[in-house]
Amino acid sequence: PTKSPVPIPVRVGLLSPHGDHLSSKLGTRMASEHVLVLTEAEQTFTLTEVATQPVVSALRGFSAPVTLRRPNGTPNDLYVLLSADADLFNRWEAGQILARDLILSRASGAPDETGEARFAAALGKSLADETADHAFRALVLNLPSESDLALLAPAPVDPAALRDAREALRSRVSAHLGEMLRTLHMTLQSADEFSPDGEQAGRRALRNMALDLIVALPSADATARAKGHFKGSGNMTDQMGGLSALSQIGGATFDEALAEFYAKWKEEPLVIDKWFSIQARCPAPDTLGRVLGLTAHPDFDIRNPNRLRSLVQGFSIGNPALFHDPSGAGYRFLADQILAVDGVNPSVAARLVEPLSGWARYLPGLSSLMRAELDRIANANSLSKNVTEIVTRAIGG
Repeated sequence: PTKSPVPIPVRVGLLSPHGDHLSSKLGTRMASEHVLVLTEAEQTFTLTEVATQPVVSALRGFSAPVTLRRPNGTPNDLYVLLSADADLFNRWEAGQILARDLILSRASGAPDETGEARFAAALGKSLADETADHAFRALVLNLPSESDLALLAPAPVDPAALRDAREALRSRVSAHLGEMLRTLHMTLQSADEFSPDGEQAGRRALRNMALDLIVALPSADATARAKGHFKGSGNMTDQMGGLSALSQIGGATFDEALAEFYAKWKEEPLVIDKWFSIQARCPAPDTLGRVLGLTAHPDFDIRNPNRLRSLVQGFSIGNPALFHDPSGAGYRFLADQILAVDGVNPSVAARLVEPLSGWARYLPGLSSLMRAELDRIANANSLSKNVTEIVTRAIGG
């Protein structure tokens, strides 16, 4: 009942407002980094001989498994950390926090265009850091997902506004870093024989991520580049990167690529799972119709959990804005799939309920439709214990 302090080591470094690394003195030790060991409920540490007003980079190297609270009014510090922090996790986390706040601000009707421009500029500095490996730079370019944003957004959640706000930030980054992204996409292309090693995997990840941002601004060049990427790929990962980019563009070019991909990989079940998933996540307005059609595809089997998750969860979790369409069609589709699979695999059916379980956090029009589908599932005949338990809990909030 009485909690006592335990030792918490906090490794800290300092940066200047321009991103230069600063030395400081703690006691008699002058260094660019210090470990501050907290042993009391409250403690103060004073670093001296600091050349300029610093930006603090704390918890470097995962020095302690704790939650860090930053003072209000410190977004300027986050821009510095994103652009120049030597600790790559701190750099990535600063980018995620900034992107999250900028997207949520725009989704709420208060866009911060100056902040978005600063974010894109800081991201460019991080991307230009040749000391960071390719895999990290691919990660730092990836914005928080719509599903994660929905968990962080204040209620009532508007999934369409979140998608629009996220796409606006992607477009801003694409416009600001366009030349750099096109250069990366060109120079990272490799004719080497495929290898799963970290270096090659990182190059592939960064090249695919660069393409993902390039197509955020529709143009003939972006379409041609995505098509060339897909056609010229010598391995499945790169081909998936091209296919994913084409899914954002849509149209006949995407459909042709889908047919080509399927013909090449149809004997590889795990790859075809990805083929189903990428269609379920497509942002085109007619995606639900496509998904419904795929439930009748010869390779779709409701008894195959991987295939079911690829298509059904690919849409309900991976495509929030369309799943939460105001018509409620996405909710009806998911409820139908839950009821259909419950007689075959109750445990998988129970896991499919998750996207409906947060119904109370959404806009009133959406939440009532979600709740109605939960009620329909709960009132179905011969419902399994697995689904009954999850649905009853969800209805209870």
